[in-house]
Amino acid sequence: MNRILDQFIPVASAFQPNTAGEVFSLRLAQKLGDAQAARHYVSLADSHSEGQIMSAYRRTLRAGGNGDLGRRFHVELERIHSNGNHNHNSRLIAIRVERRAVAAAIFHGDHLEYTDARQLSSAHDRALVSAVGFINWMLEHFPADSATLEAIPNGHEFQRQILHNAICEALRERMLPIWEVAKRDILEGCGHPPLKSRKDLREVATAIWPILAGTHAKVFIQDAAILGLHVQTERLFIIN
Repeated sequence: MNRILDQFIPVASAFQPNTAGEVFSLRLAQKLGDAQAARHYVSLADSHSEGQIMSAYRRTLRAGGNGDLGRRFHVELERIHSNGNHNHNSRLIAIRVERRAVAAAIFHGDHLEYTDARQLSSAHDRALVSAVGFINWMLEHFPADSATLEAIPNGHEFQRQILHNAICEALRERMLPIWEVAKRDILEGCGHPPLKSRKDLREVATAIWPILAGTHAKVFIQDAAILGLHVQTERLFIIN
C-alpha cells in the first residue's frame, strides 16, 4: 500500500470551497503553508476522521522547527491510530450588523441550525431597542456558548458601530465570550487565493447552504452564516 507521503503531490490552482468540510480543509492547508494543495487536503479529510486530522495538526505544531509543515503533517498523520480528542460541538451565535438591519445565525459545531434577520428603523433609539431585542430573543430560543461579530474598523460607519457596541454589551450581560473577526480574515479563510469581495463570500455561503440563496433580504443572513462557519472552523486550530 502506498504511503500518504508518496501520494502527496501539491497542485497549484485556485480553490473556493463548496461545503463546510472544504472550508475546514482549506484552513488546514493555509495554516500548514500548503494553500496551493487545498484539494489534496479535502481528500485527506474525506479519508480520515476529524479527530485524526486535528491530532496530527497539533503534533505538527508542537514539534516546532521551521521545516515543511505540510510534509511534517503527513508524517504525523501516518502515525495516528486513534480518533484524537477535541470539541467541535460548541454552540455559537454569529451576528451581522448593518445600519438598517441585523442578522444572526446559530451554529452547533459546523452545523447551521437557524437563521433570522430584522430590518431596523431609521430612528436611532428604535433601531437600538429592536437590534438588542432581536439578539436577546434569539438567545432565549437558541442558547449559545459564545458569539461572534464582524469587526468594524475604527472611525468607520458611526451608526453601525453604535448598534455593534449595544449588541456586544447585551452579549456581555449574558457572560458570552465574543469573537470579533476582521473582514479580511474571512476573505482569506474562504478561498485560495483570498476572496476579494463580500459578493464572493456570499457565493461561498449559498454554495454551502443553497437554502440561503434568493431575495436580497437574505444577504445579511449569508454574511452571518459564513462568519459563523469561519469561527467554528478556527476553533479547531486553537492549541490549548
